[in-house]
Amino acid sequence: MKALRFEGRSILVTGGGSGIGRAAALAFAREGGRVLVADLDADAAGEAVEEIRALGGVAFAQRTDATNEDSIVSMVEQAVARHGPLRHAFNNVGLSREGTLETMTRVDWDWTLATTLTSTFLSMKHEVPAMRAAGGGTIVNTASMSGKIFTPAASPAYAAAKAGVIQLSHYASCAHAADGIRVNSVSPGLTATPLIARMFSVEQQNAIAGEAQVIARAVTPEEIAASVLFLSSDEAGMITGRDLEVAGGRH
Repeated sequence: MKALRFEGRSILVTGGGSGIGRAAALAFAREGGRVLVADLDADAAGEAVEEIRALGGVAFAQRTDATNEDSIVSMVEQAVARHGPLRHAFNNVGLSREGTLETMTRVDWDWTLATTLTSTFLSMKHEVPAMRAAGGGTIVNTASMSGKIFTPAASPAYAAAKAGVIQLSHYASCAHAADGIRVNSVSPGLTATPLIARMFSVEQQNAIAGEAQVIARAVTPEEIAASVLFLSSDEAGMITGRDLEVAGGRH
């Protein structure tokens, strides 16, 4: 029988109630991980946990505001208290408000940076000492192709925030390699999350993807999750400070 890659390990997934985060939480649990599913939407987090437990996995949900430091502290403490020393974290919180460089308000700019970039900073700020105490671990952060190349649909705040996630991940990888902590990020292309599915049909998603990618379809949340698990696994033991594009050959 093939060994489970995350058997008995304590794992933290933010934004785990839906989309990419939910797919990753399920994937970690299938590989033996003991998962804390953190999400601002407590009902969505609870539903993800119910799905994991129905498959025989171990998980619990915690309502978490990733822009609030006290909430993040509680999240990390609960992950350790419930499942033991924290070994892996997937920071997947990120949203944007609309606007262009000329029309975006300061309120919407600040909200987007807080939700997408500051949330990642706060999560890592408290995950790192917990992992150092455990003798090491891995962190994967969700970035975006919008943080690397111009994407007309992305707001300037979202582009700046996701570029910040990539560089923050690289910074942390260098600063904490000696602690045995590897830090990477993933940059999805257009991903068929429930949010995108409500906005576009499958045919529309494929048409949009085909204009910017050599593989003319949207990425699935499960494909992003598979990349997150690889970067978190012992198989990727010499990979740190990298951003992995999962974007169908985006050009």
